[in-house]
Amino acid sequence: MPNNLDVTLDNNTSPPGLDIDQKNNANHVSRSPSAQTITWQLIGNAASGSFNTQTDQKPGFAWVGTPPPAGIFGDPVRSQNGNEITMSDLNNSASTSGQWIYQLSATIGGQVYQSGATSITATTTNPMIKNT
Repeated sequence: MPNNLDVTLDNNTSPPGLDIDQKNNANHVSRSPSAQTITWQLIGNAASGSFNTQTDQKPGFAWVGTPPPAGIFGDPVRSQNGNEITMSDLNNSASTSGQWIYQLSATIGGQVYQSGATSITATTTNPMIKNT
């Protein structure tokens, strides 16, 4: 099953931030003997933007808090035009189950935006990958 996550700009938060659509559990990766691909794509009002390159050379992607154990996730790869990031997820045993919070960063219209923004109501929406 593909794990495609659409990323848009949420102007309803203060400050505005990236919104990762996780509906229908698109962020849940089922157990499989083979690596699966997770894809984040800038769409809608974010489609003209591009994911940033972090100082650690991971394109627009960073783990927040405790990172996953080595060997579960491949390195994130940014598409040539910058509007997509793909990463492999090897969820093949009970030891690869868990959930990990991440942050995305993209430039849209010359402005840098990040996911996990705190809204006006002080609600933080942290995107996560959940290996089930």
